[in-house]
Amino acid sequence: MKKYTKYSLFLLAFGAFYACSNDDSKPEQPILDPLISIKIASDFAVERYGVTEINPEVTIENAEEKTASYTWSIKVTGNDGVAKDSIIGDSQKLLFISSEAANYVLDFTVTVDEIVKKASTKVLVSETGKTYVSKALSLLDYVPAPINSLSSYDFATKAEVMAKVQSDLESGESIPLGTFGGYIVTAFDHTVINTYGKRDFTVLMDNIVKTAPAGIYVAYDANKNGIPDDNEWYEIAGSEYYKSSTVKNYEMTYFKPNPNKAAVTGELSWQFDKEYIKWTDNKNASGTITKVVKFRSSNYYPIWMEDSYILKGTKLIIPVKDVSDGLGTTFNVGTFEWGYGGIKDASIDISWAVDKEGKKVHLPGIDFVKVYIPAFVEMGANALLTNAFVVAEDLSFVKNK
Repeated sequence: MKKYTKYSLFLLAFGAFYACSNDDSKPEQPILDPLISIKIASDFAVERYGVTEINPEVTIENAEEKTASYTWSIKVTGNDGVAKDSIIGDSQKLLFISSEAANYVLDFTVTVDEIVKKASTKVLVSETGKTYVSKALSLLDYVPAPINSLSSYDFATKAEVMAKVQSDLESGESIPLGTFGGYIVTAFDHTVINTYGKRDFTVLMDNIVKTAPAGIYVAYDANKNGIPDDNEWYEIAGSEYYKSSTVKNYEMTYFKPNPNKAAVTGELSWQFDKEYIKWTDNKNASGTITKVVKFRSSNYYPIWMEDSYILKGTKLIIPVKDVSDGLGTTFNVGTFEWGYGGIKDASIDISWAVDKEGKKVHLPGIDFVKVYIPAFVEMGANALLTNAFVVAEDLSFVKNK
């Protein structure tokens, strides 16, 4: 028994010693800091308002389940004469564009936890020899929706209308867009830069009392063919875009009124013809636009258009209230907070652009702007809620030196 006990104690001691020895033979691996390496070309060259792609090769080791952050910055001298870092990008790839010819040094920073790695490159921006203006003054397309103020465009052909609108655009005259879907497309003579953290352009409307805010689409001429291709358009997602009342991909069809049809007057004194223009939409709704007494001699329908035409866009709900005890003579019209033309602050950030699925896109800048009316509202004796376009303008424009 004693021998058995002594033997058992020996085995226990040996086992404990072996276990300790085994643990000591496999020490814990030390936690290594992330290791970052950057490869980037030393210099690039591009013309003023041209875009150059800078895509450094970044390798990160020992960073499992850790996310890297990227920062592009450039030295900018302020009014006080002090040069400070100004952030121009926050992703690995940078689409660099500048409005001024100069030599630029760009700093690229990669950060993982507290580990920081930096690199830099140079970009030579040269002059183009061209003269630029801040406003988008080249007309590409114009299709108004029905409106009571089309008398200045009383032409039989679209070519004649386009010539008149181009002249009005250059002279700063208001260009009527009509009710839902009426639009104008204009082009800048340069790429409006998507400046990091700033608003980039503005859309000026007639802004008379009780007008509709304007929706905006933008396009960057990625293939440099001078026209906005269908796959290059993106919508500016303003304050109303994600609301449940907003209708994406809305369409309205307008039908040319029969000039020989007798007017169908209404019960109210301002209702000259309750069945003036027929409309339908892609939500199985239909109705008619009433011609009001005040504009009974006006032709609401663009005479150069065919017997019917379709206009598309995102439909928004503008708060409109009849304050004339149901008589339809006086209305209060609300507005939107941001992201639209014809509002108190109509400055637009290109970074608000989204694709057809509502996903944000990053554009280096824009070359084309489409402005349209996003609401369909009849305001009794005041006819249709509408607005008129004046111009789109670059907010960061640098004049030729």
